[in-house]
Amino acid sequence: MTYNTKNYTEQGGEKIVIGGELEIKDGAVVTGLPGAQLTAATETALGGIKAEAKTEGDTVPAKIGEDGKIYVQTYPVVPVALTQADSRATEVAELVTDFNALLLKLKTAGLMESE
Repeated sequence: MTYNTKNYTEQGGEKIVIGGELEIKDGAVVTGLPGAQLTAATETALGGIKAEAKTEGDTVPAKIGEDGKIYVQTYPVVPVALTQADSRATEVAELVTDFNALLLKLKTAGLMESE
C-alpha cells in the first residue's frame, strides 16, 4: 500500500513542499517572506502591507481601494497668513495701525475668527 501526500518535507527538513492549501489564521506570524510575493490586502482577505507603527495619536482611518492600494485620510491644510512687515512705528497710533493690519491678515487666512 502506498500513500501520496500533498504536503511533505525534503532534504532533511530543509525544504517544505505545500501541494495543498496553506491557510494562515488571523494573528499568525510569518517571517522571512519577501514582500514582493505578497498579495494586496482587501476587505475580505489578509495581504502584504508594510508600514512602520507610530504612536496612537498618529493613526488615521484607512481604506483599501479596488486597486489594492491603501488610502488614508489627509491631514488638514494649515492656512498661512500673508506676510506682515516689521513695524517701524514711532508713535502709538502707527503701532495700532500695524497691529490691526496683522489682525486682518490672520482673520483673512482663517487663523483667527472674525467678529
